[in-house]
Amino acid sequence: MILEYLILTKSVFFGVVLQFPGPSRHRGAYVDDFEQPTDEAFADEGIETSAMEGKDIEPSSMEVDMYEQQDEPSESENQTYACRESPFMFSRSNYKQQLSDFQRLQFANNYCKAAYLEVMTLAKEAGTWIRAKPGLGNLDNLVNVFRTPPLPGKKIEFSVASAVVPDIPASEMVTIMMHVKNKWSKSMFPLVKHGEEYRVVECLQNLSKTDASIWGAIQVYAEIQLPTTLVPTRYFEFLRYGKEIMDGVHIIVDVTSHCFGDPYARYNSEKRPSGVIIREYGRKDCEIIWIENVEVEETRETMYSSIINSNLAYNADRWISTLLWKLKRDQSSFADLKIDVHPRAGSFLLALTQAMKRFFMECVSQHPDEVALTIATSDADPIRIMYNQTLTERIALVGVNSFRVQAKPLSVFHFLMKMDLQLAFRASANSEIDEVHEEPEQLFTFASDDKSNIISLHKRNTEQEASMDKYCSFILSKTMPEELLNVHIVCGEESIYETSEHRMANVTPSGFAIMPDGPGGLQSDASLVTFLMQLDYDPSKGDVHVDTVRKDFLRDLNMIIQELNEKVVRRND
Repeated sequence: MILEYLILTKSVFFGVVLQFPGPSRHRGAYVDDFEQPTDEAFADEGIETSAMEGKDIEPSSMEVDMYEQQDEPSESENQTYACRESPFMFSRSNYKQQLSDFQRLQFANNYCKAAYLEVMTLAKEAGTWIRAKPGLGNLDNLVNVFRTPPLPGKKIEFSVASAVVPDIPASEMVTIMMHVKNKWSKSMFPLVKHGEEYRVVECLQNLSKTDASIWGAIQVYAEIQLPTTLVPTRYFEFLRYGKEIMDGVHIIVDVTSHCFGDPYARYNSEKRPSGVIIREYGRKDCEIIWIENVEVEETRETMYSSIINSNLAYNADRWISTLLWKLKRDQSSFADLKIDVHPRAGSFLLALTQAMKRFFMECVSQHPDEVALTIATSDADPIRIMYNQTLTERIALVGVNSFRVQAKPLSVFHFLMKMDLQLAFRASANSEIDEVHEEPEQLFTFASDDKSNIISLHKRNTEQEASMDKYCSFILSKTMPEELLNVHIVCGEESIYETSEHRMANVTPSGFAIMPDGPGGLQSDASLVTFLMQLDYDPSKGDVHVDTVRKDFLRDLNMIIQELNEKVVRRND
């Protein structure tokens, strides 16, 4: 078979390594509303709808027995497993253009089957509720390609975790995964800084004709970012497809797609077979197995190297933790009300604080939005200074720096919550921080049930969001005009943050991101902190030199570090 010839004859392959200059400008048809195909759609394609209903897809006894009964997940199932070698070197054939459409479709089908088999195998080997591999015939040649060594300068990151997702049925979880821009990227934010999906092209459009249990395929572009300038952004392009394994059980498979994708795609990281296995768990919940399996660049030596090399920064458990935190945040409710609040105010607050965090992540990105931000310092400079182009009425700049504190993230989090408010109150009062003796009265809180996310409003119109998570916590604040409060919180009018695609305008937060430097989550022995500060200058006084901005930023940075050392580190010694 020509497929086997292409796989086995390695002399016709050549490795592809692209030096990544920044986000790619995408092409192709954009998928605004991904939907599972209807019976009519399949009828138009000449496909029996009974196959989609499962009537023609009788699972073998092995496939039926591959799942355990839905008991409560054990402690071992909720952990992230250690990295195992499952490397994959992608290659492209010089002779691919000579294949017929049928041969290309056959290749794509076998490639997707092999990726599905690999994901199921990884889940089984990790000790999850997958108890057997599906019987798909002999795909050893393709599976072995997924396990070849990484390219020079690359490494493999692999982990598996499982969890029950409350109040999200299996069908809704499938929808979240397949609506990349409107659901998946938002549910996985801020780990996913940006995500989009595109319609698949050529042979990939016909995957469901070769396997009726495949009900959708999309091309995904994603940017993965830690909240620091010290770690490069990870850029991915990959194929994502959804498949029904059996009634009530689905799998979302991700796999690098440039074997049959865009030869001009720009990326610096690749998806080996990864995915999410989803099954129903009662009437309202679902249970998932998350398999994270990527080939990425070797870690640069920074203060973040340890958590990246130990697979704590991007592991499967962090993806699940990010999703669960987002779901709890969406269910926030008001408390301690001292002003009138419109029922729609919660939607405004969630959208505003999301935009603030998005601005923070844009500021630490390897390639910030050039329309909104202009970097004024060199890449070698540990302090990044940027011009904020979203504000025109004053000279606005942003300073960013990361540092390490020998204290538990939970202690650092609570201390910096108060420090962040003091900095915000000082800015609103145009005074020195030593002159801020007491915090202005709190007017309300809008918080999740477990208090892992708290949005609060204080007098002087200072709004703060404090988001606590075992992998990454944020504390961000912003002073808002009185008019904005009246219009959106008291009167409930819809805001630009809820309706606009471009959410960089007029958010300008200051604050902190906190990650544990090692295992233990919020009780880890040390913390990695990124401080972001807005610095505004009067344009009537002339241009502002970058050195002036650096001096002002360093004054507050050094004060924060000194306060942390005196009031948190030494107290815990």
